[in-house]
Amino acid sequence: MNHITRPFKAVNCRLTVTLWLKQRRKYNEALPKPPIDNFPYRADTFSLIRRLSFTVNRYSRQYNVPPIAVAGAIADEYNTRIFPKSVIDWFQDEILINWMPSSFIALDAKIGLNSKWLNSTKHDIGIGNIKLETAKRIYERHKNRFGKQIDNWDELVDYILTDKGTIHIASLVIKRAQFLFKPYIKNYPIELKEAVFVTYYKQGPIYLARFRSKPSRERNKGITPGEGCRTYYQRNEFKKALGII
Repeated sequence: MNHITRPFKAVNCRLTVTLWLKQRRKYNEALPKPPIDNFPYRADTFSLIRRLSFTVNRYSRQYNVPPIAVAGAIADEYNTRIFPKSVIDWFQDEILINWMPSSFIALDAKIGLNSKWLNSTKHDIGIGNIKLETAKRIYERHKNRFGKQIDNWDELVDYILTDKGTIHIASLVIKRAQFLFKPYIKNYPIELKEAVFVTYYKQGPIYLARFRSKPSRERNKGITPGEGCRTYYQRNEFKKALGII
């Protein structure tokens, strides 16, 4: 019996090692490069994540998404709030969009101009800098996941400007990324998946479109995170802030 099973086991072992090495090369090629811009995050950014940790963990469990990806997406936006951008963000959140009538925003959405200055739905608001048109798309796709009916643009703006609203919508964006990228990152370790999800949050559908448009040889190397590399390289800090360790 042994003289039959041993060769089979040896072949099976070699096949396993070959597949592992191939996957390891693909993983190494997909590793994010060390970040330069917006890195490392400020202490107040991680203080924010600690303050939001209960709600981040709650929605992450509810939608079965990595809490570090949700926190990383919000943190990467919040960390950009330094002068003079912090003043612009404040004006945009508290004055421009917050006081704009819903009918004006609805008209902008209907006309659909691609300029941020000519289309209010292109503006990013809240601590997670969520684009208003993205939030509307998420709400329309997941109405049953919202505990309240949002009847107009003003109500959507008000919801995004709350911590709960930002975390809720950010979690659903990460959920969307998890679904879209599943065929391409199923063998990635969790920390690399998180980086891909954060990059999708930052770049939107164009991130996946660019990857799909590459030649098959390039696609076979795997998708590489962009801005999400900042989450990857600060993962331990996120774990501490979220109370995961």
